[in-house]
Amino acid sequence: MLEGQVRAAEANARQARRLFTHSPQAAFLLTPEGRVLEANVQASLLLGVPASRSAGHRLGKYLTSASQGPFTALLKQVFATTPHATTELVLLTADGTARTVLAAVHRTDADDEAPGCQLVVTNVTSLKQAHHHLLNDVEALQASIQDQTARNQRLEAEVWEVIQGTQLQLNLQLGRLQSALRLHQKEVEAAGGTFTHLEATQDVLRSAFALVESLNQYMEARQLRLRAGSVDLNRVLTEVVKDLQVVLRGRSVQWSSAALPTVQGDGRALRIILREYVSNALKFTRTREVTQLQWQVEETGDHYLIGLQDNGVGFNQRQKDEAFELFGRLHPTGTYEGTGIGLAVVRRLAERGGGRAWGEGKVDQGATFWVACLNVPNRKVE
Repeated sequence: MLEGQVRAAEANARQARRLFTHSPQAAFLLTPEGRVLEANVQASLLLGVPASRSAGHRLGKYLTSASQGPFTALLKQVFATTPHATTELVLLTADGTARTVLAAVHRTDADDEAPGCQLVVTNVTSLKQAHHHLLNDVEALQASIQDQTARNQRLEAEVWEVIQGTQLQLNLQLGRLQSALRLHQKEVEAAGGTFTHLEATQDVLRSAFALVESLNQYMEARQLRLRAGSVDLNRVLTEVVKDLQVVLRGRSVQWSSAALPTVQGDGRALRIILREYVSNALKFTRTREVTQLQWQVEETGDHYLIGLQDNGVGFNQRQKDEAFELFGRLHPTGTYEGTGIGLAVVRRLAERGGGRAWGEGKVDQGATFWVACLNVPNRKVE
């Protein structure tokens, strides 16, 4: 009976040794001081040293100087506190090649055995090299992005400078032309002539002034530094209505709406958006005896949808995107004034504030222009 148990134990020991020797992972049996008791086949291949040559030597002999301290600390941890621990080491092979490995140590001693541990190492050299290359690529990409961003900023500043200079010169030349036309008009009046063509020229000149001013407003909107905060749209609307008193004078306007919400955004940008929407509605309801304007509010996800519905001339829904394009127009210039820039400004500001702007309409049945505003604090505003 006892002899059979001994044979079984010996067979188990031989099986365990074969499993260790031919394990697919490199492994060492070590003393608490880090001396190699045994190295399996994969460990010998990794070091490039036969198992018989590494036996009895400290494993630290095959480590870089930078890995000596972490290896000593790893052994102390395993034999003093926790029976399992891992760290990253760099092995030096027989030909001097450095191999980065992930080392996992397991204490193996029992009560009736001398203390020892098994060190299993996984070669992660290729992974570390790939990680290093990836970091270099990321760093190079970030540097390229920063360089491109700086160049774009310089180019934008240059374009802005050219536009400002051009606007100044245009205003100057248009002003001189306007003065010349006024003098010519006085001369024609003094001679008793008519000046129908001069009046048409004055109209064109006024349109040119309006276009230059609209372009200036568009560029200012693009340059506007947005500061996110809580904005009461009721207060903003009150300010907008005050701004438009001249346009409202003599008009019969019926307002209908529930209270507007408090949203997250930039107060100046939202004031521009609401003013443009109200101005647009007043323009295209001019042919109605009574202008009917109704504010609509819907809440969806993290946005409020704010819409202004009017009873004006409306537009073909297939052209809805053209209204928000730069110089986009849905109606003849001879019938309705404007430069086709206002709604482009609205879309730009809405998108920069984390929302969007769009319109809905039917011919001769009015239109509704919408803007989506954030209702969640701390969302990014560009």
